[in-house]
Amino acid sequence: MLRDFLTYMRAIHPADRLPARSDFDPMAIPHLLSHLVLVQVERGVDSTRFLVRVAGEMVLRAAPVPLMNRYIDTSVNLHKTPDESEARIVSVRRQVADTGVTRHFYGKVNIPFRFNFADMEYAHCPLADDGETVDRVLSAFYYHGAPDS
Repeated sequence: MLRDFLTYMRAIHPADRLPARSDFDPMAIPHLLSHLVLVQVERGVDSTRFLVRVAGEMVLRAAPVPLMNRYIDTSVNLHKTPDESEARIVSVRRQVADTGVTRHFYGKVNIPFRFNFADMEYAHCPLADDGETVDRVLSAFYYHGAPDS
């Protein structure tokens, strides 16, 4: 599943810039849509925040909290003794937004999802309307061993 996503993202990546949201055609990968999340990058003076704009059905079913039209840092309570997995939710996207480089993860997480699975795998990919400044992060999530994954 993630291989298909990364293959597609590489195919739409222009040689001289980052891909824009307009380069991404969701209908080109319909079998992946339930696993995707699109966040808008909002850069402030003191911090960068990530607003969930679109989340696929599988991600919404797995998430322990509501996601749509919420900031990621408020979806997980990072102000009450932040767990490493919860802090990673924000920091990994910040790395993508700051560097324009895709980030991949495979392994165990400590977040209480709504269903059980063995491992989680995800990739966060940058999108930039101007080709340079990341303004969205498009992510694909796969829950190994989850029902209907």
